[in-house]
Amino acid sequence: MKIRYSIVTRFALFFTGLIIFSILLSGYLVFKNASRVIVTYSKERIMHTSELAEQSFYALLNEVSNDIAVISNSPTLQNYITETTKKTSDDVNELFKVTLKNKASYFQIRLIGIENNGKEIIRLDKINQEVIISNNLQEKGSQEYFKEAIRMNKGDFYFSEINLNEEYGVISMPYIPTLRAASPIFNTENKIIGIVIINVDLTKLFETLDKISGNEFKLYLIDNKGQYLYSPQKTQQFGVQTKTNFNFFNDFNLKSSSHLNDGFSQLNEKTKGDLLSYIKPLTYFQGVRKLYLISTIEDNTLMASALLVRRDSLQTLLWVCLFSILISWFFVRYFSKKINKITEAISNYDKGIDGNMELPIHRKDEIGALALTFSKMRAKIDSQVYALQTSLKKEKEARNQRDEFLQNMSHEMRTPLNAILGLTKLLHKNAPTKAQLPIINSLERASNSLAGLVYDVLDHKKLVEGKVHITQESTNIEELLKDIYATYQYEAIQKGLAFTLNIDEELKNQYFITDALRLSQIVINLVVNAIKYTQEGTINLSAKLINEDASLLEIKVTDTGIGILPENIDKINDRFFREKEDLSGRYGSYGLGLSIVKQLSILFGGTLMAISEKGKGSEFCVKVPVIPTLKSETKIADKSCLYPKLKKSYKILHIEDDLSTLELVSYIFDDENIRLIQLNKWNMVMESMSDNPDIIISDMMLENENLSQKLSDLVKIKKIICPILMVSATEPEVMSAISTIYFQKPFNIDYLKDTVFKILGSHEFTLPDFSNIYSNYDNNSNRIIKVLKLLEEEFETYLKRIDSVVKTKDESEWEAILHKMIAHINNLKLLSLSEVLPQKVKEVANSDLENIYNVFAYYLCCIRVEVQLNSKD
Repeated sequence: MKIRYSIVTRFALFFTGLIIFSILLSGYLVFKNASRVIVTYSKERIMHTSELAEQSFYALLNEVSNDIAVISNSPTLQNYITETTKKTSDDVNELFKVTLKNKASYFQIRLIGIENNGKEIIRLDKINQEVIISNNLQEKGSQEYFKEAIRMNKGDFYFSEINLNEEYGVISMPYIPTLRAASPIFNTENKIIGIVIINVDLTKLFETLDKISGNEFKLYLIDNKGQYLYSPQKTQQFGVQTKTNFNFFNDFNLKSSSHLNDGFSQLNEKTKGDLLSYIKPLTYFQGVRKLYLISTIEDNTLMASALLVRRDSLQTLLWVCLFSILISWFFVRYFSKKINKITEAISNYDKGIDGNMELPIHRKDEIGALALTFSKMRAKIDSQVYALQTSLKKEKEARNQRDEFLQNMSHEMRTPLNAILGLTKLLHKNAPTKAQLPIINSLERASNSLAGLVYDVLDHKKLVEGKVHITQESTNIEELLKDIYATYQYEAIQKGLAFTLNIDEELKNQYFITDALRLSQIVINLVVNAIKYTQEGTINLSAKLINEDASLLEIKVTDTGIGILPENIDKINDRFFREKEDLSGRYGSYGLGLSIVKQLSILFGGTLMAISEKGKGSEFCVKVPVIPTLKSETKIADKSCLYPKLKKSYKILHIEDDLSTLELVSYIFDDENIRLIQLNKWNMVMESMSDNPDIIISDMMLENENLSQKLSDLVKIKKIICPILMVSATEPEVMSAISTIYFQKPFNIDYLKDTVFKILGSHEFTLPDFSNIYSNYDNNSNRIIKVLKLLEEEFETYLKRIDSVVKTKDESEWEAILHKMIAHINNLKLLSLSEVLPQKVKEVANSDLENIYNVFAYYLCCIRVEVQLNSKD
C-alpha cells in the first residue's frame, strides 16, 4: 500500500494536535509541581514558627525551674527553716525581693507552711514594678496547687495549669495569664514543712507569640478542653474564667482533643474556611499537663499567588483545547464522509434492513480493505444465521414434541393410577380380612412405586425449571423406609442379592416434619439404582440422625456393584451438578434417577455425596434437614370421616371418559340425596346443562379434546353458574385457569368428597368463617394447618362428650361443653351450630341429637377442606 493512499498519513495531522496539547498539559503539570513546592515551603515556615513558639515556652519553664530550685535550696531559706529569727526572716524577704526585681515575669513569691490550713508565712508581691511585703497572709490549704505541691518529693517541681490570676473567685485586673511554679521545702529531718511558690506572668510569652506569628500565620495555645490560653484575638482567651465561652473545638468543627494529631492536618474554621495547620503537643510537669500549640495559615492566603497562576494557565489551556476541538471536528467531519457508506451499511445490517448499497470495495486504502472485509463477513454471517435458524426451528419442534409427549403421558398414566389408588383406599375402608390385607398392601405398594416412577419422569422437567417446592408434613421415617424396603425386597431377592435395612433407634416411633413424597423419591431412586447396577453381593439401606447445628437425617445406600468412574464421582459431589452436563455413568449414563436425587437433595437444603471404587461398589449418602415433632399428625385419608346427611336433593354432573374413574366417582358419591349424572361425550354435556346441576366435576380432556376453552366460554356466557371441580392429570396451573378448585390425578378421594359435601352443604348450613385464624397466624400455612387439626380433634372430642352427656343428662357437663363451644361459635361464626344446641341437656331429643351430629359433621368436613387447601399452598 502506497503512503499517499494511507489514512495513517491523514491521522498524523490529528496526532500533531495531540502533541501540542500534551505540551500544554505538561506546562499545567509543571504548575501543579510548583504549587506543591509552595505548599512544602509554607509547611517548613509554619513548622519553624511552631518550633520557635515551642522553644520560647520551654525556655520559660526551664528558667522558672532553675529559679525555684535556687530558692528552695538556698542557705538563706535553710537557715530560716532551721532557726526562725528576725534576721533569717529579713534575709528570706531580701532573697524574694531580689528575685522579683530581677525577673520581670515574676509578680509574686510566697512561702506557705503546711500548718494552719496552709497559711502563708512570707509573701512578696510586685505591683507596678515595686516589690511589697504583704501582711495580709491567707490560708491556701484548699487551693489545688497547694494540695498537689505538698505531695511531691524533695527536689521535684510543681507547675500549675495556665489560667488567669484568681483569688477566692475574683480575677485580678488587669487580666494576668498566670503559671504557678512550686517546690516542697523540707527541714533537716527530711520532713516537709511547706512549699515555696512563684507566680509567673505569661504576658511576655504571649507577646513573643504575637511577634512569631506575624500576619500570615496564626498561633493558638489551647488546653485539652479546647479553651484558648493564647489567641491572636485577645477576647477569645480564657473563655471559661471570663464566661465568654470561646472554644477552639467549636470554632474549628472538632469534637475533642482526640482529633488533634501531632503534625500537619487540614482544619476548617467556621468563619474562614479551610486552614493548613501544624499541631504540636506541649507537655510539662512530668507529662501531667498537656497543651496544644497550633500554627495555622489560610488556604486562600497560602495559595494566593498559585491560584492566580492557575487561573491564567487554565484560561490558556481552555483556549488551546477549544482550538484543538475545532481542528479535530473539522478533520473528523471530513474523514467521516469517506466511511459514511460503510457505517450506514453496517448499521442497516445490524437493524436487519435489507439493502443493496454499493460499498467502496475497490479503494486501495484502509477504507477499501474495510469495505471488502465487511462484504465477506456479511455473506458468511448470513449463511451461518440461516443454518442456526434451521437448527433452532428443529430444536423448538423437538421441545414441543417432548412437552406434548409428557403431557399425554401424564394424562395416560395418572388416570389409571388414580383409579387403582382410589380403589385400593376403598378396599382398606371395607374392613378386609387378614388374608386379603397383605394382597391389598402389596397392591398399594406397587401402585405407589408406579406413581413414584411417574413423578420421576414428570417432576424432572419441573426440577430443572425450578417449579418443584417442598411440602412439609409430619412423617414417620421408619415406616416410610420400611415400606420402600418391603416394595423392593422381592426384586432384590430375584437377582440373588442380600437386601438389608438398618434404622437407628432414634428414628423409631418418632415423627419428623419433612416432605414424605420427595424423600421417598430420593430413597427409591437410590435403591433402584443400586439393584440395577449390582449383579451379586449385598445392598444396604441405613438411616440415622446427625445432631450438629440442626437435626440432619442421614440416609445411606451401599452396594457391591460395578462402581463409578472417578471423574464422574467428582461431578456428582459438585454442589452445582446438573443433569444436563455431559456425564458417562457406570455403563454409559447415570439415568434420570440420580439427577433427580441430586436436585431434590439441594431442594431440601441438603447434600448428596458419593464414594465409589471401580469394580467394588458404591455408597451414596444423602443428608437432609428434618424437624422432630412430638406428635404424629394423622392424615385425613387414614381416618373414618364423618359426612353430613343432606336433606335436599342435588345434581352432580361428572364429565369423564375413563371408565375406571367413572366407576370410582360413582362409588364415592353413592348417596340417596345425590343424583350423579356421568357423561362421556360433549354433546351429552351440552344437553344436560339445562338440568341446572349444583356441581360440575370435569376432566380437562374428553375424547382426546381439551375442554379448557369450551368450559371457559360456558362460564363467560353464564351457561355454567355452579361451582366447577377440575379433576385431571394435567398440571395445576392449567386447571386453575378454569377453576380455583382442582384435583390432580391421582387425587385423594376423601378430599374430593369433603369438597363436594362442603359445597352442597352450604345450601343447608352456614359456612364457617376462618378469617380470624388466618389473621391471627399471619397467613402462615404450616401454623394454620396445625391449628385446624387441633380444631378438628376438639370437635370430634366435643361430639363424643355430647353423645355421652345426652345419655347421663349431666347439666354441669352440658354447660361446660356449651361454654367451650360458644368461643368457637363466635370466632368462626358457626351460626348453624348455635341454632341446634339447646341451653339444657334435658331439652335434647333424639331428633335434636341427629341435627347436632349433622352440623358437627358438616363443620368437620369444612375444616378438613381448609387443611387440604393450606397443604396445597
